[in-house]
Amino acid sequence: MSDSNPFFDEIQAVNAEVQAWYAGTAGPGALDQLMAHFSPQFSMILPNGATLDWPTLREIFEEHGGQRPNFAIEITGSAFIARYPSGAVVTYIERQSDGEHNRNVRRSTAVLEIDAHGKVQWRHLQETFCAE
Repeated sequence: MSDSNPFFDEIQAVNAEVQAWYAGTAGPGALDQLMAHFSPQFSMILPNGATLDWPTLREIFEEHGGQRPNFAIEITGSAFIARYPSGAVVTYIERQSDGEHNRNVRRSTAVLEIDAHGKVQWRHLQETFCAE
């Protein structure tokens, strides 16, 4: 299933902003705009099993912004695991590259919620490294 909807659109949008942030092409105020996609209760399980929360995610973005000039992200295979009135659980494949032959592929599962203003926000993300 790959039709356009607010959940799949949000996955594409946030990854485009992450790409611009790491590549150094994001404009002024970009970090605040990027972080607004994530719920204050956001949690994440990294591919290595470590966990982080919203403040830690912001620290990582602050520390690494602009340090990967040729960084690119491609999102494919978005599909619903579950969809309900206040959100959805979505899975997708994320391919990252840096223009230097360094590539990785991740299978990601995201819990996305619709906030009180009707905006889709990231509540949880788990990423697992996988082969092409």
